Amino acid sequence: MAGIRPRIGVASVFQETNTFSPKPTGWEDFTVLVGWEAVEALAGTNTEFAGVVAELDRQGAEAIPLVSAYALPSGPVTEQTFARLVGLLDAGLGQAGPLDGLVLALHGSMTSESVFDADSALIEVARRRMGAAPVGVCLDLHANVTTRLVEMADVVVGYHTEPHVDMGSTGERIARLLTAAVRHEISPAMALAKRALLIPAEGMRTDQGPMSEVRDLADQLTVGPVLDISIFPVQPWLDVPELGLGVLVVTDDDPDGALLIAEELAYQVWRRRGRMVTPRIMTPSAAFANARLSSTRPFVMAHTADCPTAGASGDDPIMVTEAAEYGADLTVMHSLLDPRAARRLADEVGNSVRLEVGGAFNPAARPVTLEGAVANAGGGTYRLTGHSHTGMEVSMGEWAVVTSGSHHLLISSQPSVTGDPATWRHAGLEPDLTDVLVVRSCSDYRPNFAASAPEAITLDLPGASTPRLESLRFQHVPRPIYPIDPALI
Repeated sequence: MAGIRPRIGVASVFQETNTFSPKPTGWEDFTVLVGWEAVEALAGTNTEFAGVVAELDRQGAEAIPLVSAYALPSGPVTEQTFARLVGLLDAGLGQAGPLDGLVLALHGSMTSESVFDADSALIEVARRRMGAAPVGVCLDLHANVTTRLVEMADVVVGYHTEPHVDMGSTGERIARLLTAAVRHEISPAMALAKRALLIPAEGMRTDQGPMSEVRDLADQLTVGPVLDISIFPVQPWLDVPELGLGVLVVTDDDPDGALLIAEELAYQVWRRRGRMVTPRIMTPSAAFANARLSSTRPFVMAHTADCPTAGASGDDPIMVTEAAEYGADLTVMHSLLDPRAARRLADEVGNSVRLEVGGAFNPAARPVTLEGAVANAGGGTYRLTGHSHTGMEVSMGEWAVVTSGSHHLLISSQPSVTGDPATWRHAGLEPDLTDVLVVRSCSDYRPNFAASAPEAITLDLPGASTPRLESLRFQHVPRPIYPIDPALI
């Protein structure tokens, strides 16, 4: 196909499922962009879709944008919503005309109410339309890569970073490989190695620690016929069969070599499993005591157990009472998802209020009484400015800031990305000027608050995205699995 400009379809259906979340994912949770609308909206952003489109142009291929459907992590996708997503992808492929190849940007850990491996189901739809034409897939580092997924795609790559900062460059990587496959410049051969291993979010960081050691080794091995190596530590709040760490190696027509490398790297992760733990995990009282002694500002506390960007509902108000009891002398900024409260407060700016907040979705989250003054309220969209999904337009729906003494609570009607400074600033709050910043974030806050990150504390609290994985009630995962089963410890 030398000299011919191949037509490459580009589509993204992206959602990360936390099966322990009480909040299902519905159609209203997705931002859907069709055709060139997606290209225009995502141009210049740190996203896979934008990276794919830009790299295809550099490779002399014609990008045919089909659809981008994106939702924040949450519970399983409802059946009706998943059917609409499947139909959207299928319709886009049907209307695109003849395609020489296709790039799909997926998360890799999406489930619906009845389909454990929803991402593979989407690839299957694409394969039926594409026939023998190459299909390339890029995935989040937290993907649960299954045998079925690898069998149906021609080439698969994933993020290399946690916290995630390489979404755009991951799109570029898959675009280069897919274009080379379309032009018959390479013959991709893949091998997947799996291990019965779950790692808490803080234990899989690639900027330091044991996972960075394995990532460095993978980079050293990516030479010659080895085209790409992706390590998938998998997000651990997913109760599905075939769950576990995955290492995927892509070679140029060397499946045996790919398998040898994949197994070796999986072993290297496994032997480091005891070091992949959550550092600095403390109760709120201990965390506030540390904040009081520290000169770092903002002093970051990560409420990882109820983190919307990890699929939890984000509606547990426990930090309202904990901050009042243990941090009354400090300025504190924190957040809460409560649609009813956010809408009620919309017209109360300047007024004093007293209301029950919390527990909007999670029956285990006990509502608390909040008293204070409504300092600000609003809505609309804004663009993320942090290192993850930089430039993406997002919304937290209607929101209000309630100030109680020196504490500022941001209440929103939709999940918010509190690991990104832009969220706070959209609400008129300056996160750099508070003593304590409580983020509902597992790790994406770290590059955005780099000066605060070394002293950041993970709060030891219950929730659907808890770092204490042994507390979760798994029913479908393969057993035994580390660290749930003592026999493997």
